[in-house]
Amino acid sequence: MSEQIHTNFIEHTDSGALYNKPGLDLLLVQTPLCRAVIARQGAQLLEFQATDREPLLWLSPKAQFEPGKAVRGGIPLCLPWFGINRVDPAKPKHGLVRTQTWELAAAKELAGGDVELVFTFRHNGDELFAAPFFCEFTMRLGRELRLLLRLENLAEAAVEYSWAWHTYFPVESVREIEVHGLEHAEYLDNTRELARFRQEGSLTFPGEVDRVFENAPAHQKILTRNPITTHSDNCHSVITWNPGAELAATLADVGEHCGEFVCVEHGNAFADSWQLAAGEVAEAALTIQR
Repeated sequence: MSEQIHTNFIEHTDSGALYNKPGLDLLLVQTPLCRAVIARQGAQLLEFQATDREPLLWLSPKAQFEPGKAVRGGIPLCLPWFGINRVDPAKPKHGLVRTQTWELAAAKELAGGDVELVFTFRHNGDELFAAPFFCEFTMRLGRELRLLLRLENLAEAAVEYSWAWHTYFPVESVREIEVHGLEHAEYLDNTRELARFRQEGSLTFPGEVDRVFENAPAHQKILTRNPITTHSDNCHSVITWNPGAELAATLADVGEHCGEFVCVEHGNAFADSWQLAAGEVAEAALTIQR
């Protein structure tokens, strides 16, 4: 970012000042309606809380703030591929944008007291992902959280893009919650070599759960003490994940905290991946509130 944007609602800070873990530049947003913390690396929203409501996002107490490494929690953006790269599994999981520095291109106050931040990232093509692309990520922060993604294929040929907002939501106990809105939908089970099943009833988390719902409904509700609702536009995949205790024990930035969160992610992955022609633009949006 060549020039810092200054407003009366943004404070430029860092992870040392906020979390006593130096390493990443952060933006602290405070308005009468909400408080948010955003990392410039990955344009990753780490915290969001509407005034007089419980936090909307979970940030791991063991989160690491190291340049070039993903931060555990909040909303990492996985792009231009989601999960393991199916062409070359040796490439980094979940793409490349979540560990790159984004530019804060604009910040303004909207009618009603909401604020809007616009982050941009341009990829010129490299050995990780040959095709160039331009990404614009808009966050509207107020009594609810609204995310908007605009992706432009800058390549001279058609390219496949797979992506998701990897949302971490706080819960009292992951074993006691239910997710509604996926009943009767088919999913690929990543704990069983992506075998296909149908969801019967509400989704629960008795242990490790890693499911990709293709052509999923737009609206979900996480039943916890203060329920969390999600509504997406042009996000046809929903990924639900919690590592369970056994896998979490192998994750240094999760460990014993695995019961404190659930991931109900929205994007376009697997069969829903975007096939963009040369110069084509695609857009999607997600609204979250509790």
